[in-house]
Amino acid sequence: MKYLFYAVTLLLFSGCATKVIPLKGHYVDKPYEIISDKTKDQVWDKIIDFFAQNGLSIKIIDKSSGLITSDKTRLSWTMENKDGTLFKPDRWIVIEKISLLGSGAFVTPTSVTGDWNIRIKDAGDNKTIINVNLVNIQAKATYSNGREILQEIEIKALSTGIFEKTIADAVK
Repeated sequence: MKYLFYAVTLLLFSGCATKVIPLKGHYVDKPYEIISDKTKDQVWDKIIDFFAQNGLSIKIIDKSSGLITSDKTRLSWTMENKDGTLFKPDRWIVIEKISLLGSGAFVTPTSVTGDWNIRIKDAGDNKTIINVNLVNIQAKATYSNGREILQEIEIKALSTGIFEKTIADAVK
């Protein structure tokens, strides 16, 4: 009976017809650049304060090169509605919808993760350039029987630009 359950579950998920609904909006697909009227030291302090106040982990912090990177981090995500606007516009990541045909349901990711990195450079004339990147973004959904993963799928995920804009606001 146990093997019959596994076989039926695997058949259902591997045989499920799905439809990917492509993203309609325009999202961040390259480094986000901010130019600040503050000095490099002022920007550095504001960004460090921002991460400390928001509980964001830092993997590498090198003030001499102006580099700050994170470990793999769980990211807040949303989907688009049928018009291409975000259901939750304050989220950092948007994922494509994958519908399970015939069910009316959409695949929900079990994890959405990524790394971020920030590079702070002196631009002269008391101006500073800040490059912010969300990289290695991965959205995955898994199907399991409660004891083992039967199937894992990747879902296209992009930055909404909210994380980057939040950093820009923090250094103003």
